[in-house]
Amino acid sequence: MYGDEMPDVTIHEVKTDCEKSMDGIVIFPITFGKCITISEEMIMVNTRLRKGRLIITMFIIAGVLFAADALRRALFMNTDPNIIVDNGIVKTYNTGGNPEADSLENSEMNQQEELPEGYAEFDISATQLVSGTLVYVDYEHPYVSLDMMPAVNLVNYRNDYYTLVNETDPVILNEEAATALNFMMADYYEATGRSNFLVYGTTDTYTGEGSYCPQFFPESSTGNTIDLAVNVGTSVLTYDGCDDEKWIVDNCHNYGYIVRYPEGKADITGAGFCPWHLRYIGKIHASIMKDLELCFEEYLEFLGGFTFDHPLSYNLDGTLYDIYSVKSTGETTSAYVPVSRNYIISGTNTDSFIITSIKC
Repeated sequence: MYGDEMPDVTIHEVKTDCEKSMDGIVIFPITFGKCITISEEMIMVNTRLRKGRLIITMFIIAGVLFAADALRRALFMNTDPNIIVDNGIVKTYNTGGNPEADSLENSEMNQQEELPEGYAEFDISATQLVSGTLVYVDYEHPYVSLDMMPAVNLVNYRNDYYTLVNETDPVILNEEAATALNFMMADYYEATGRSNFLVYGTTDTYTGEGSYCPQFFPESSTGNTIDLAVNVGTSVLTYDGCDDEKWIVDNCHNYGYIVRYPEGKADITGAGFCPWHLRYIGKIHASIMKDLELCFEEYLEFLGGFTFDHPLSYNLDGTLYDIYSVKSTGETTSAYVPVSRNYIISGTNTDSFIITSIKC
């Protein structure tokens, strides 16, 4: 049984269960009525064999566990490199293979997309591309009026800190812009003691011979622009942006207005310095333009570089805003908008929408 190294075994006649011999050898009973005498050397051999078997058994168990874990990973873990999670949204990327399988996978993943926390998906109509305070209008990008913004007649709406070129004919301005104009002129009076500005035109400014605002701009049709002149005694002068009246050029951004054609930007805007032509775009955007010293063309291009995933964040008067651009995709464009915070969507009249939302 144990080979050549097996110790000698002596068999004795027994009458009892088991005894121990005088020389320290243990005697175990066997079935045919005799006992086997086992020396201490044999016990040590048996112990070594048991340890060896235990070690081999442990290696076998470890191997089985390793193989089982590898099988579990292969069956249940997704290692598809074409699937990533970006900002909480599951996205798939087709890198070849079976087109039908890829299409099915994309369809299933789209159903599992999770909306970013605090946001909802909103469909923007293509008609809104030409609406809002950030629409870009020139001869190549004409304005199509859809009467989507409330307008007022300054004849009835203005305050006492400026006058109109004509107090009988309608002078139309979008209500938000008109309210900001009233505040600006009141603060101009507070700062200078003057109320000498005259609104020469808004949507229908006369620019013919003898006009104090000698250049016509197609964006006047948006209802977001004003053309200014200055009353000096009984005379009317073109506003040149100098002297006390320079306060308007320096401070109009605080009321959401910009000098649409500023100094030093003629190569971009196509027009020289026109301090008398102001454009309303809203305080947040006018303030950013002022800080960065951008003209309107540069600003729209600048905003085009920001997305929902990577918005422009700007702190204005203690309120943090997020601003991002969304490319138009046709009749309907899907965009993420806040669920419980205010936001404004403006078209650009080109190829995108600008979303401005309060972050906190």
